[in-house]
Amino acid sequence: MLTRRIVGVAAGLMVLGAALAGCGDDAAVPFTVSLSPEFVQGAVQGSATGVLVTIDNESETDDPVELTVTATDAEATVAPAAIRAGEVAEVRVVAGPGPADRQMEIVVTGRRDGLEATASRSATVFDWEDDRGPYARTLLDLFTAWLAENRPELGITPATVFDGSMIAPGLLIVSHYLFLSDEWEVGLSWHVMTPPHDWADIYLRPRDELLPTLAFRLSSQDAALAEGRVEIAPTTVPEEVLR
Repeated sequence: MLTRRIVGVAAGLMVLGAALAGCGDDAAVPFTVSLSPEFVQGAVQGSATGVLVTIDNESETDDPVELTVTATDAEATVAPAAIRAGEVAEVRVVAGPGPADRQMEIVVTGRRDGLEATASRSATVFDWEDDRGPYARTLLDLFTAWLAENRPELGITPATVFDGSMIAPGLLIVSHYLFLSDEWEVGLSWHVMTPPHDWADIYLRPRDELLPTLAFRLSSQDAALAEGRVEIAPTTVPEEVLR
């Protein structure tokens, strides 16, 4: 009888040990941190840019990863401060004053249960002033009025409040501006050319998603602003956001 009890206790301890070991494995699941877009096309002093953050787990777990961010000579924040697989965090970086054409390194670190992973992007900081905001707002107004009439299910109207910043100064011929509302990211681009090649594009990204979901093209800036002829139609959705 005593032998049976000893064997039973030993078996129970083995089951308990296996269960605890399993819990330990679940609590220390390795993960990776990924950033989007692949390249940050420069930054302008005082204008917000940034990246989007996602995580991938080596095995299934619902435990969140805590995020922090640093950027060279810049203010950097991340929200939300913790995400799970399938969720998206937004990093916002505003470069401070300094030498022109300097390099800025954006480093995002994730931590969970003693494990750590990092990812980074580099960008050139341009010593420019944002001289494109008023015109970008004018183009945005054309798109929001059209969306309110033609895509009312999106909830975007001329009354929607958007914060804006100049982005991607390293790309020439096409100017770029980033607008954010509570629910949407609007990436605006316009071709700095004469008609009929003076198109303007927007993409739309729900702010809880990683990728743009819709895109629209204004066929001619001049026709819209000088003649009142606003011709907007769906266009190809970009594969990633622009920064």
